[in-house]
Amino acid sequence: MSVTRNFILNPKRLFQTWKFPIRLVLVVPFVLQISVAVGLTGWLSLQNGQQAVNDLAAQLRAEIVARIETQLRDYLQAPRMINQINANAIELGHLDSQDTGSLTRQFWRQRNLVDRITVSAIYLGGADGEFIGLGFQNNNRWEIGRAGRSTGGNFHSYAVDNFGNPGELLEVGNPYDPRIRPWYEKAVQENQPIWSDIYVDFKDPRLKITLAQPLYEEGGNLRGVLGVDFVLSHIREFLETIKIGKSGQTFIMERSGLLVATSVPQLPYQIEGDRVNRIAAVDVEDFLIRETAKYLKSYFGDLAQIKAQKQVAFKIKGDLKFVQVVPFSEGENLDWLIVVVVPESDFMERIQANTRTTIQLSLVALILAIGVGLMTARWITHPLWQLSQASMAIANGDFERRVWVDRSDELGTLAKAFNQMSAQLKSSHEQVAEYSRSLERKVRDRTQELQAEQEKSEQLLLNIFPAAIAKRLKDNQTAIADYFPDVTILFADIVGFTTLSSRVSPIQLVSWLNHIFSTFDRLAEKHGLEKIKTIGDAYMVVGGLPEQRPDSAEAIAEMALEMQQAIQEFCIITGQHFQIRIGINTGPVVAGVIGLKKFIYDLWGDTVNVASRMESSGLPSKIQVTTATYHRLNHQFTFHKREPITIKGKGQMITYWLIDKTPNPPQSNPQIPQ
Repeated sequence: MSVTRNFILNPKRLFQTWKFPIRLVLVVPFVLQISVAVGLTGWLSLQNGQQAVNDLAAQLRAEIVARIETQLRDYLQAPRMINQINANAIELGHLDSQDTGSLTRQFWRQRNLVDRITVSAIYLGGADGEFIGLGFQNNNRWEIGRAGRSTGGNFHSYAVDNFGNPGELLEVGNPYDPRIRPWYEKAVQENQPIWSDIYVDFKDPRLKITLAQPLYEEGGNLRGVLGVDFVLSHIREFLETIKIGKSGQTFIMERSGLLVATSVPQLPYQIEGDRVNRIAAVDVEDFLIRETAKYLKSYFGDLAQIKAQKQVAFKIKGDLKFVQVVPFSEGENLDWLIVVVVPESDFMERIQANTRTTIQLSLVALILAIGVGLMTARWITHPLWQLSQASMAIANGDFERRVWVDRSDELGTLAKAFNQMSAQLKSSHEQVAEYSRSLERKVRDRTQELQAEQEKSEQLLLNIFPAAIAKRLKDNQTAIADYFPDVTILFADIVGFTTLSSRVSPIQLVSWLNHIFSTFDRLAEKHGLEKIKTIGDAYMVVGGLPEQRPDSAEAIAEMALEMQQAIQEFCIITGQHFQIRIGINTGPVVAGVIGLKKFIYDLWGDTVNVASRMESSGLPSKIQVTTATYHRLNHQFTFHKREPITIKGKGQMITYWLIDKTPNPPQSNPQIPQ
């Protein structure tokens, strides 16, 4: 108690009372530093490894999901194209729905338009119960299917010749009426092209979905339903080719929890006698997929609540699993969930082993350092005492004091320095004065250099921000947000640029992208517009801010047309095939700069979102504008009105294609198919 009380009242006196050996004073801090370094090394190694794993797993999951989404959309795009072609041909009278020969020959020619992985059957079910179709069967050959009056109501399968005509009768199947099939009933009920629910094929035990499109006569009577089938086993085959770490898996399921496809060989259905029963994700044999599905169902309660991309993590038997679940939709009624799960152990095993090795080596180094420190402290104790005494004498003004240490190491050198110190003090004072004058000259030179650098920095700031915004930032305004009631926004995306990245080198790809975006920058400067940012191969520019201008819509439209021309010229120069998709919208926004680091001048508001939707829902080589922009420009530019389209978050919208600078004729505004 007395020692503690003395330390609190007078710690300096306590340290003066205790006689610490200089050997201990030298060794203890040294040992403490090494101990702290060892601990921090191990901890930082583990933390950095963990962070690297998290980042890598997130990037891997995002890339896998993007790859799956792209593949699914490629799969499902072909049925839409074929159905629309056939529907247009029948409605225009180019194809007779009652002429079974012309139908099969049409279907036979269309099979070469797409890969069989995308489309497995093309057919027409008539309102009178007649059925004619062409399908790729499990025996790896195309067959013509017929049912109706000519077949006595049974399903007949025929061989097909090289011209699409039926040949030898191969099989007589069960009674078949297309009007009671799920795809037919749903298309008639919804009265629009629609994806059917997942169902079992009539002929082979396999899961399929059908894009069904009803056909009507001029009087409004139902003529029949066109259908294009897609077999879900192709999705499973694609997922099996994806390598996700060491043991990661991916699967696709409906909101109900029923499987669509997985990356494991197990089929998403079971055959029990004549019945085919689908399997829920929580009942899959694969442990990782099954437990992931159970966790998602428990975590979200209802899978229908997953409206956007989610990243979650959970533990199974102490092993952390990273999960990414992304909604995937196609049309109004196809609504699936893509799930990618990656175990942390796939990445952490090697990192943990390296961390253990690092800690072991650090401990060995610590033990050796303690031993060496003790010997070193003993070796330098006596010379340090002599140097201490000499230092005190010189501090008191005794510049004649000498230290005699007969050693050739650093301590010996230090002793010689002490001996020279007294003689050099006077000359040192003069050198300090001269150095002060020299330093003043250097300060003046450096000040001029700093002024030049400041001018460069200001120019760089003007390249990043509008002049008005840059001035406000230099005035230490931490957050900038301004309301602009009338601006026009353009989003552009280079179609096919991402696909091209797999065929050319990254340096070539970036060089092309730099050439294109530099051209766009010059166009923006030419028209007095403000470039906001680029995201990958997407480009965003706005007119009407930070200084308001009444002709922002005209300037944006002219730049959009010139951007199309620039892309065409670039294709001629490079020999590559590029297309640009552009969307434009006009309205109010909030613009400004927020945050603490890496400032960017950005826009917010519904006008921005709709402009982005105009680009993403447009077509290659097309410029899609909203009604607001159209009303600003319809007297100065040529437009074509587009059929109403569904915009995410906005519902049905009327949009227009911007065609040329010449205004529309006043008497008409023709529509073109979307």
